[in-house]
Formats: sequence, structure tokens, C-alpha cells
Amino acid sequence: MRGIGWAILYQDPENGKLINQWINEHDVGHPAGCNPLLVLDVFEHAFMIDYGLKRADYIAAFFKNIKWEAVEARLK
Repeated sequence: MRGIGWAILYQDPENGKLINQWINEHDVGHPAGCNPLLVLDVFEHAFMIDYGLKRADYIAAFFKNIKWEAVEARLK
């Protein structure tokens, strides 16, 4: 996917469903009342120093290093 922003996994507290959402502004686009469980920052500042233009390598490293126990602990 092209673009900058965040990919966020939310949980809707009303029904427990999980939602993947792309957010490109810090103050708009967030589903109201939902709880963020996992956030991937894909703004250039998050990866350019370590990965240069290799954003795919940054994303692969992110997923390799997720502590799923911490994500699971955020589930309501």
C-alpha cells in the first residue's frame, strides 16, 4: 500500500470485533470508541534511519518482533 500514516488494529468494545484501519492523520479517521490493540507506524521517521527506502523490510521486522502476549492483554 502506498502512503504514510499508521495501520491500526482496533477492537470494537460494543461487539468485540477486530477492525484494521489505515489512518493518515493523527486526529481523523479513528473509529469512535474503539480500543487500539496494535499500531504500525509507517511514517518515514519510523524507518528511514534504519531501513532507508526499504519500507517492506521495516514492516517484516515489525511483524517478526510483535509481542502477541501484550496485544492479547489489551483485548477486553
